[in-house]
Amino acid sequence: MAKTPRPTRPMQPDRFDDEIDLMELIHFIVKGARWWISGGLIAALLALLYALTLYPTTYRQQTINDIGLTQESLALIRQMMPAMTIPLEDSMQTQGLDSLYERLTKESGYLEKTVIGLSGADLKDKTLDQETKGKIDAVRILVKGKDTRLMQREVGFIRNHLRGVSQYLAVKRYLDDQVREAKLNLFNTESQVNQQRLSYERAERQLRAYQALQQEPNGARDLQIILNLSNQEETVDDFKAQNNISEFPGAKYMPLGNRIVGLKSEMADQLQAVRIAQQQIEAVKLSQRVLNELVSTFNATQFQGDAIDFAPLVEVVHNFRQQLEGGDSTREKIAALDNLERNLISFERNGLKFNNTLPALVDQDGRVMLVVISGLLGGVFGFLWSVFQTVMANYRRRYLK
Repeated sequence: MAKTPRPTRPMQPDRFDDEIDLMELIHFIVKGARWWISGGLIAALLALLYALTLYPTTYRQQTINDIGLTQESLALIRQMMPAMTIPLEDSMQTQGLDSLYERLTKESGYLEKTVIGLSGADLKDKTLDQETKGKIDAVRILVKGKDTRLMQREVGFIRNHLRGVSQYLAVKRYLDDQVREAKLNLFNTESQVNQQRLSYERAERQLRAYQALQQEPNGARDLQIILNLSNQEETVDDFKAQNNISEFPGAKYMPLGNRIVGLKSEMADQLQAVRIAQQQIEAVKLSQRVLNELVSTFNATQFQGDAIDFAPLVEVVHNFRQQLEGGDSTREKIAALDNLERNLISFERNGLKFNNTLPALVDQDGRVMLVVISGLLGGVFGFLWSVFQTVMANYRRRYLK
């Protein structure tokens, strides 16, 4: 019996093992689904567990800027706060702020992320001037942690520390400016006294000249001469105009005796002005001594991380005031001491500010995003692991048989 021929199968094109069609790609993805799905779920569950137990919360508080901070001064304060925190190590340990001390002194860029100056202006607006861009309306303090009470103490410490450093810089700048201004005032006052003495000597020489002239015999009963009551030298560019008496301010025809009386009156005024200026010089010198003592006391006072204690500074002024009571006291000296004490009291009152704060908020945002990102990363790593296993299986099947 003859065999029936088997139907021939259509010729298929040659396939190479390296070629991958769409179905094989889909099969590869579905086959490795258990890895990237399980990896994503495991990573998401771990992130959820971390978010519920260990993820730090953010304690946020905003303080209205009522101490005159600018972006420039805030940047300077951020640079100074770590160095000024080092002497506060013992007190911070007593308050349980050890971790905050480590962050302030050793963590680079911590204050840039924690203390933020807020402005109501649009900083991207190119039409704004530099002063408007540097303005700060409020200060935001962000602290992360798990203990809410500890975070409250940390925010309070940073707020008081920020105010204290700002006040410290303001007082130091004030004392330095006052020392320089006192030197300039002393120089100007002494120069003014020298000019007044020079004018007095000129008037004195003129008085002697007119007194000698008055002794000479004169047939005229009423001798008239030109009198310049201002006792100043006058020059005119046009020499012909000097012949005109109206070119001399205050020039009048007066008898010689009246001119002598006028010179004596002007000399008396100048002499009194010299005495007043001398008293002002003594007051300025007293201010210099007090300022030097204030600078020494201020530099010797240890910074406590809060508002400055002005009691030692005010005590310095009181001590000088008591010394004046037993010696030569003038109104100029008393006024100089009053001015210094008034400024110190003003600084002390301003130091009580920076407490105008908004209610603190506990911010827990970011947990959902953490879980989602962790799930996606887990899925990616699972997919990569599946690719690695497939490649290794094909390698063993092809080359290790």
